[in-house]
Amino acid sequence: MKPPSRTVWICFFIHTLIIVISYLLADKLPHHQPAGFIDQSLYPISPYIEKLIKWDAHWYTYIAGHGYDAQSIVFFPAIIIFIKILSYFGLHVAVAGLVFCNLFAFLSFWMMYLTFQLDFSEKEVKYALLSYAVMPTSFFLNSIYTEPIFITSALACVYYARVGKWWCAGLAGALATLTRNLGIFLVLFLLYEFIKNTPPLRKGSYIICSLLLLPVALLLYMSYNLYLFGDPLTFISSQQGWGRHLGLPWQNIWNNFPLTFVYNPANQPGAALDTFTVIISLVGLLCTTFLHQFKVRKSYLIVAWLWFIIPLAFSASELPLYSMSRFILPIFPLYLFFARIPEKLFYCYLAISAVTLLLCTSLFINWYWIG
Repeated sequence: MKPPSRTVWICFFIHTLIIVISYLLADKLPHHQPAGFIDQSLYPISPYIEKLIKWDAHWYTYIAGHGYDAQSIVFFPAIIIFIKILSYFGLHVAVAGLVFCNLFAFLSFWMMYLTFQLDFSEKEVKYALLSYAVMPTSFFLNSIYTEPIFITSALACVYYARVGKWWCAGLAGALATLTRNLGIFLVLFLLYEFIKNTPPLRKGSYIICSLLLLPVALLLYMSYNLYLFGDPLTFISSQQGWGRHLGLPWQNIWNNFPLTFVYNPANQPGAALDTFTVIISLVGLLCTTFLHQFKVRKSYLIVAWLWFIIPLAFSASELPLYSMSRFILPIFPLYLFFARIPEKLFYCYLAISAVTLLLCTSLFINWYWIG
C-alpha cells in the first residue's frame, strides 16, 4: 500500500482548516437550545471538547459507558468497541471517540485516493478528494459519528477487492457491516467483482469464503440482539421508536419540499440541506449510470444506488428525508461525478460547498439539526 500522497495531505488539510474556522466562528452564531438525547454522564466535560459532541454523538458515548438498551440497539457496535478500547487506557469516552473518529477521517482520504487512482488520472482523483473535503456534511467526520469508520472500511473493502486481496477485503467489509447496517450490501459488490474479475481456476478456491465474513459479522450482531432482547432483529424493529417508516422515495422527496421553501421557525436547516443534497446526488448517480463521460464501474453503482435508495425509502413524519444529507456522504462514486464536471462548474461547486460546510459545521456546534 502506498503511503499518503501530497494530494491526500492537501485535501485533508483543506477540510480540517474549514472545520477549525467553523469551530472558532461558531460562538458568533445564535445558540440553539439542546435537543434530543443528552448523555449526562459526560459531564463535567471541557467546553472545547463538548462543542463537537452533539446529537447522535451522545448516544455513542452513552452506549460505550452504559451498554445497550432496546432503543439504542439501532446503533451498530464498531464505533462503540473502538471508543471502549481507547477509554480503557484512561481517556474520557468523549476524547476517545474524537481521537478514533478523526484518525479514521484522515484514513478515509487515504483510502479514497488509493481506490480512485486505480482507474482515474491524478487530476480527477485530486478533484474527487477536494469535493469530498468540502462536502457540506463532512464535518461528521470530525465528531463522534459512524461516517469516518464506515467510509474508510467500505473503501478499504473496495480497494482490496480490486487488487485481489480478498481476505483483507472481507475483513474490511465485515468492519463496515459492524459499523452500519448498509455495510452488508458490500457483499454484492464483492460477489460481482469476484465473478467478473477472478480467473476461472481460482473461483472454486477457498478465497470465496472471504465474502462470507460480511454476513457472519451481521449474524454476530443479530446473535447479540438475541442474547440481550430475545429477538435477533431488535435493531430493525426498534427503528419504529425513532419515527422511521417505509415510504416511496419520490414521495419522500416531494413531502420534504414544504420544509425547504416554506418558512417555519420550527424547521431545522438540515431539512433544506437534505432536499438539495438528495437532488444533486440523484443527478450525479443518473449521470454516472447513463452518461459515458461520467461512467464508473458497475460494481460501484450497485453499492451507490443501494446506499441512496434504501435510506431514502425510510421516512419520518416530521422529516421525510431524515438525515439523507449525512447518509449520502459515504456514496463515494458521487465524488467521481463532481471530479468530471466542467472545470469552471467544478470550482463554483467547490466554493459553494465549502461555504456551506463552514456554515453547517458552525450550526451543528450550536445544536442546530443538520443531519
